Amino acid sequence: MIDEIIGGIKDFLFDMFKGGTKSFLDMITELFQKSVDTVQTNVSETPTEFSQTIVDNLRVISDTAILPVAGLILTYVFCFELYQMVVEKNRGGDFETGQLMFLIIKTSAMILLLSNAFDITLAVFDLGKWITNNVPTATLKIPDSIAKNFLDSMKDGDVGAAISSWVVTCIALIITFVMSGIIYLVAWSRIVTIMLYISVAPIPFATLLNRDWVGSIGQAYVKNLLALMLQGYFMLVCLIVYAGLLEKASGLITTEGSGLYGLMLMVVSMAILVVTLTRTHSLAKSVVGAI
Repeated sequence: MIDEIIGGIKDFLFDMFKGGTKSFLDMITELFQKSVDTVQTNVSETPTEFSQTIVDNLRVISDTAILPVAGLILTYVFCFELYQMVVEKNRGGDFETGQLMFLIIKTSAMILLLSNAFDITLAVFDLGKWITNNVPTATLKIPDSIAKNFLDSMKDGDVGAAISSWVVTCIALIITFVMSGIIYLVAWSRIVTIMLYISVAPIPFATLLNRDWVGSIGQAYVKNLLALMLQGYFMLVCLIVYAGLLEKASGLITTEGSGLYGLMLMVVSMAILVVTLTRTHSLAKSVVGAI
C-alpha cells in the first residue's frame, strides 16, 4: 500500500516536472521566434511605413525649428567661403568674377538641397528597403527535434532527472527572455535613431558647402546615415546565418541524439544571433568609414 502511494507520488511529480519542462521549451521557442520575426519585418520597413504620423510630426518640426537654423549656418558658410576666396586671391587683387558666380551657384544648389533635406534622407531608407527586398528571406524556425529529443531523454519515473531538466529549461527560459529583450532593443532603437537623424537633416546638410572643418560635419552625418541604412541589410544577413546555424544544430542533434546537447546548441545559436545583431551598427559604420 505504501509502495503504491510512493509510486503514485513519484509519477505525479515526474509528470508535473516533465509538463513544466515542455511548457518552458514551448515558451522558449515561441518567445525567440516572435522576436526574430519582428526583426525580419522591421529591417525592411521605411520610416513612413513604420509610422506615418511620426514622420509627419518630424517634418513639421524640421521645417519650423531646424530649417531656419540650417539657413543661418549656410549663410555663415557662404560668408566664410567668400572670405577665404578673397584672402587666397591676394586680398582681392587677383579676384575673378567667375569664381564668385560659381560660389553663388553652389550656394543656390545648397539652398535647394536644404529645402528637400527631409525627403532626401527618407529616400536613403527607401534605397535600404530596396536592398533588403532583394535579399532572399530565410526560413527561421527552431527545429521541433530539439524539444522532442530533450523530453525523450528523460527516463520515465526518474523524478531527479525531471527536476534537473525543469531547472535547466527554466534557466534557458530566463536567458532567452533576456536575449529576446536585447533583440527588440536593437530593432526598435535603430528605427528611433533613424527618426532622430531624419529630423535634424537640414543642419548637417548646410555644412556641405565648406570643404574644411565645417564640411566634415555634413560628411560625418551622411556616412552615419548610410550606416543606419546598411545596418538593416546586415541584420537581415544575420538572420540568414542564424537559419543556417539552426539547420546545422538540427543535424548535430540528430547525430548525437542528446536532449541536453540539443538545448545547449539552441541557446548558443540564439546567443550568437544576439551578439551579431548588436554589432551590426558598428560593422555598417566601419564599411562606410563613419566614426
